[in-house]
Amino acid sequence: MSENLPEFDRDDLEKFVQEYMELDRRVQRPKGIYSILRGPRERKYQYTLRYFLDPRKSHGFGYTLLNCFLECLDFYEFNLSGQHIEIEDEVQIRDKGSDGRIDLVICGGNALDDHPQWAVFLELKVGAEEGDEQTTTYATADTWNFTWFDGNTIDVEELDATKYAYVKREVAAPPDDKTGTFESVSWSDLVESFEAETQDSLFEYPNRSVIQFTDFIQSLKETEDMDSPIEEDELNERLHLYFEHSDLIEQVEQANSQFESDFEDVSTYLKDSWVNPLSKKYDFENSKWKTSSGGNPKWQKILPTYWDQDPLNRDSTIQLYFRHSPTTTQLRDQTLSFRLRLPPQRNVHTEKRLDGQSFNEVFTRKCTSDSKRIEESLDEVDVDDFRLGSASALVVKNYPLDPQNLTSSYFSQLDNAVADFCAEPSDFLRVINEVFEETYREVFGKDTDDEFSGGLRERH
Repeated sequence: MSENLPEFDRDDLEKFVQEYMELDRRVQRPKGIYSILRGPRERKYQYTLRYFLDPRKSHGFGYTLLNCFLECLDFYEFNLSGQHIEIEDEVQIRDKGSDGRIDLVICGGNALDDHPQWAVFLELKVGAEEGDEQTTTYATADTWNFTWFDGNTIDVEELDATKYAYVKREVAAPPDDKTGTFESVSWSDLVESFEAETQDSLFEYPNRSVIQFTDFIQSLKETEDMDSPIEEDELNERLHLYFEHSDLIEQVEQANSQFESDFEDVSTYLKDSWVNPLSKKYDFENSKWKTSSGGNPKWQKILPTYWDQDPLNRDSTIQLYFRHSPTTTQLRDQTLSFRLRLPPQRNVHTEKRLDGQSFNEVFTRKCTSDSKRIEESLDEVDVDDFRLGSASALVVKNYPLDPQNLTSSYFSQLDNAVADFCAEPSDFLRVINEVFEETYREVFGKDTDDEFSGGLRERH
């Protein structure tokens, strides 16, 4: 690979970077389009979000911004690009005797199904306060006017997963939702998430879309008082530097493009191959464990079959699993992150049942109250993070990768992670499984199917 990379002068590159970073800010940039247009800023943001989050629109970002937005809400969907997405604004409640319009609803699922599989309900606030019982009304609504192919309604009960988000300024009050369904997210959270996702690839998208998107981001920053506007002279000087060093920049971009491709290749290889070396060492079938190597490198699972229960006879099951993610980001960070995860978005996990509490709420409460015993069960494992009160990741350990050989070190460290957390004998598995069984009995009023088989056993 190295012989295909362009050569460039390191001194020239360092000089260019130094000049670029030392530019002074002097003159205020002209006002953005959101400062010129009339009407409430909340409505402008509503229309803009609907446009940029819709992968079918002509902006050219595809699913990138929608995927980033959903991750910011801690709402994860497998194979998002393979799903049909519909987004509508000012969506009205269909329930008889109830009234109200929520700002945005995003629905997704199989295009062949007569009903979406999941939905995200968004109430946007910039300056105005919440109306009386507004979010409570939205949270308790059963049916909404929403077009999904031939249908004109969506039924909340038929959705496998839902997320209710209240988007507001950082300093604004949280939603007055009596049900506790709505979660707060700030405009600044969205800005940071969007910028982190696009900072290395923004200029790969259509120029007009980049201008519109950066104007939107800048307006959000002004709303949150995150920073001062970008200055016109600074932009001109930066562009002058670009023209002066365009050959050098082109060489660096070519090299970076090759590296990006290499990381993607390694990520894909690890996603497709990690199960094989573990299966040679461990007897998954007789241990009653299983693996799931999904199409997205982010979602690679290892779990006892026992932790995949179907208490309500639905497609969406209760799951508790260990996750690792050979993504390009993790490879760049030279890290394998291994975590025990409780899905925070599945309907069966979050549906209110026991005294108004969901499976996840009872499970994390029990973990928190029993945190000392759980931590003691991992005395020999130097974990990096305990988040026993969070459904997303209960326990996290990061394993360093060898930059000289990412693939073999990934396989080796994954083997170490499985030995630390999954293999027999494991006091940690026993303690966590006791919490799992206690929660299951309390929430669903019955014992689990089958019996826990313990940890992974090595082949003989």
